[in-house]
Amino acid sequence: MQQKPPSATWITMISLIRFMRQFSTLSISAALFALVMASTAAFGQSAGDRFAGLTPRPVGPIQNHGTVGYVPPKGWRVQNGANGITILSGPVQDNDRPCEIWMLPPIQLQGELADEGAALVDGLPITKQFGAYRDDRGRDVRFSREEGISGTGWAYADLSGKLGNSGITVRVLMAQLDANSVLPIVGYTKTWDCLGNQAMRDNDVWALLFHSLQLPGFTKDSPQLGEQIIGSWSSTSGSAGNNVAFAKNGRFGTVAVYQSYRASSTPGMVWEVNRSWQGDGPYEVHGDRLHTQNPKGSDTEKNVTRFFSIVRMPNADRPGEFEWVLRMVERSWDGGPTWGFNPTSGNYVIAMTKDKH
Repeated sequence: MQQKPPSATWITMISLIRFMRQFSTLSISAALFALVMASTAAFGQSAGDRFAGLTPRPVGPIQNHGTVGYVPPKGWRVQNGANGITILSGPVQDNDRPCEIWMLPPIQLQGELADEGAALVDGLPITKQFGAYRDDRGRDVRFSREEGISGTGWAYADLSGKLGNSGITVRVLMAQLDANSVLPIVGYTKTWDCLGNQAMRDNDVWALLFHSLQLPGFTKDSPQLGEQIIGSWSSTSGSAGNNVAFAKNGRFGTVAVYQSYRASSTPGMVWEVNRSWQGDGPYEVHGDRLHTQNPKGSDTEKNVTRFFSIVRMPNADRPGEFEWVLRMVERSWDGGPTWGFNPTSGNYVIAMTKDKH
């Protein structure tokens, strides 16, 4: 605890986290715990087997959209539309619609996945009605594209943008089936508790649908996410900061820092209070499932398996450069709602950016 003028700047959150990282136990011998990246069959398994032990996880039986398996979001209605379209409708009030996900038939792949996705939305009648498809900064939506590899090895691009001034956000997932075809999934939303919006792109409904997808020909866990996760990841928001580092030897370490102020008896001064928590333990990666054991964590964090994804996206402040983002689907400690996410699920998504060294 340090006494200082209210206007003085404190050491940056990330710098403090990295300083504390020097005292982590990531260097513990690999013999204590080996990183496991098992290869297991996924397609054709029941939802109970595929998602056993996950917190949180898709709920319900696996359904089929053509040859693609998926689990609809809990509480959503499924309709088989014309021309091979599967329509998923969310449980929202009428004045909060649209709240839909359209799973379209596969289309021919003629270029980059993000280009194909943007062109698809640009050609929709709803776009002509409401306006151009732009990201949260009013730019071409491809400037905020996300590109990655799924837990079973298929490539994808994820787009999020708004149609003119309509308030309608369109999410697009382009999942590559093979060298010549791609599966488009398009979501429409007007409210954050449906599929997120321009202020809340990280969405638990969209994330769990993504992780439930089972594409033909991709039946085994890919080792790629296990390789990409190695390194240090950070997030900061307001007065809080978090960092997690995954080492090659199968150990991980976490640091969280929270800053607050309280009044001082000295005129014109306040007390700056910095609190921090550290934890470490072993981890395993199986495709898109991250299993961690943290004996220093709370009861809900000591032994847990989460869905995760890693994407590359353009750096908004440095044209031509990219940054890597780690997302994990979490559950609130009491199952209660988290602002900005589906209020009935108790789930939320955290996003962390990979530190550059």
